[in-house]
Amino acid sequence: MLDEFLKNELSFNREAGTYLFYGDDLEKNYRIALEFSAALFSRNIENEDEKSKIKDKTLRNLYSDLMVVDNLNIDTVRDIIKKTYTSSHEGGAKVFILKNIQDIRKESANAMLKIIEEPTRDNFFILISKRLNILSTIKSRSIIYRVRKSTPEELGVDKYVYNFFLGISNDIEEYKEQEIDLMLEKSYKSIAGVLKEYEKEKNIVVKIDLYKCLRNFVQESTSLKKYEKIKFAEDIYSNASKKSINLIVDYIINLVKKNKNLKEKLEYKKMLRYPVNMKLLLINLIMSI
Repeated sequence: MLDEFLKNELSFNREAGTYLFYGDDLEKNYRIALEFSAALFSRNIENEDEKSKIKDKTLRNLYSDLMVVDNLNIDTVRDIIKKTYTSSHEGGAKVFILKNIQDIRKESANAMLKIIEEPTRDNFFILISKRLNILSTIKSRSIIYRVRKSTPEELGVDKYVYNFFLGISNDIEEYKEQEIDLMLEKSYKSIAGVLKEYEKEKNIVVKIDLYKCLRNFVQESTSLKKYEKIKFAEDIYSNASKKSINLIVDYIINLVKKNKNLKEKLEYKKMLRYPVNMKLLLINLIMSI
């Protein structure tokens, strides 16, 4: 359901536009971006059945004038530029949803600036970011919309479940369909095997095991020896993709957010945006827990 801000945006009947949707819950950002896209596609259609069909196709990413990009690179940007000058398949708007805009490289960003600054008629860009701290040149050219996290009450769970999943609505909804005991611990020593399984199939059951391993490590960390912490970091590095390492670092930092050395740990999180020695970063972070 779109809120008043987005409904007002639709009422302006813009010919083109660039939006920046940002917030901690990336999956929720994406779902709302799809809903807004569906509304853009159907804004001049009065038939409710036709509107419903367009919404259904859009939410399943099957609408022919919708392009969703997970990670931008210079080749993808060039492809987008070409598509902005082609005719719409459905005779209306074309929408480009660009995820993870916070990770865009400078070369790709420079290529994007011209088309998002003054998009040609019937071209809409929805940029999705976890944070507002992105390139100022992109931010200044966008209509900014903050997507707020759902509350525990809205998601129908208690605070323990909510905090276990960091308030990520998609994970919580998937968890609610399972019968999994979140209180049952899993040893941090299992991290290598859990990560191997997670990289094969990123389902909610394995993700919960991963979170349990991380929580167990934080609980046990004060009694662990240096070599045990280093092994834990090396097990993560050896078995996790960069995307999974980002997830792990984010989760660990959220677990220790009341720690007096939080500022130092947040610096590790920022470093993930740049080319760094990932193994060294992980070891330093884990040693600081």
